[in-house]
This record gives sequence, C-alpha cells and structure tokens, in this order.
Amino acid sequence: MTVRSSGSQSAKTEFAHKLNVFDRRQLCRALAAGEPTRADLARAYGVTRTYVSAFAKQYATEIDQFRAQLGDQLAGLWIADKGSRVLAHQSDYTMLLAHGKRDHHEWVRARTAILQAVAEELGQLPPRTMVTVVPVIHVVESVDLEALK
Repeated sequence: MTVRSSGSQSAKTEFAHKLNVFDRRQLCRALAAGEPTRADLARAYGVTRTYVSAFAKQYATEIDQFRAQLGDQLAGLWIADKGSRVLAHQSDYTMLLAHGKRDHHEWVRARTAILQAVAEELGQLPPRTMVTVVPVIHVVESVDLEALK
C-alpha cells in the first residue's frame, strides 16, 4: 500500500490525470473571473484546493488572457474557439487511429470526415454550399398552337 502525502506532490500527481483540455479551459475562465472560490472550484472539478492553486500558477498566462476577455460572452467557450474545435477533431482522430478496428472501412471513413472538417475549419477547403433546385414551369399564353404546326 502506497501512502501519498498531501501537498504539492499530490497536486502534481492529480495534475497529470484530472482535467481534460475542455475542463482546463473552463477552469481558467473561472479563475480569471474570481468566482466561485477555489474551494468551490475544487469541489466542482473533483480535485483539491492545492491542485487548483498549482493549476492557477501553471496556467497563469492563459488565466490573464481570459481576464482580459471577460466581457466577451464567448471567451472561454471551447466550441467558440477555432483552435479548440480543431483540437477536438484531433482528439477524435487520434482515438479512431488507436482503435483496433482502425482499418475497417467505416473507421477510415470517419477519419477522412474528420480531416475534411479540419481542412474546412482552417479555410483550406471551401465550405460546402447547399444548392436548391426549383422546378420551372413555362406557360405560353396567346399563341395558337395549331398555327405553329
């Protein structure tokens, strides 16, 4: 049985495992806003206050960037950020590539779709456009059809 001491070593161990990239972004925004308290944040994310303090030190630059953008309602929303959307695609692609059925045609198709979505996101492909076809009906008036024969 291994006993870990509380404090910074525990926080460092937690650091490597607890938060995904999206949770890190939200925690940065919450720390920039100063609400809720670090104790509340620790409870919300299932970590210790020591972890939140270590996180705040490690991500101080990102937290300052969020603080400068607090008036922007979309700041901190990962889905509103192009880089975060591409990161989500990359995460999905990596998962698909690591799967045991990666060579199955459906998995290959899914990876191809991700690559296309990223290329569109980055402006490397034009976005898809919808074409609506409307039937046209021609009506000929004031013409004697018998005279045209």
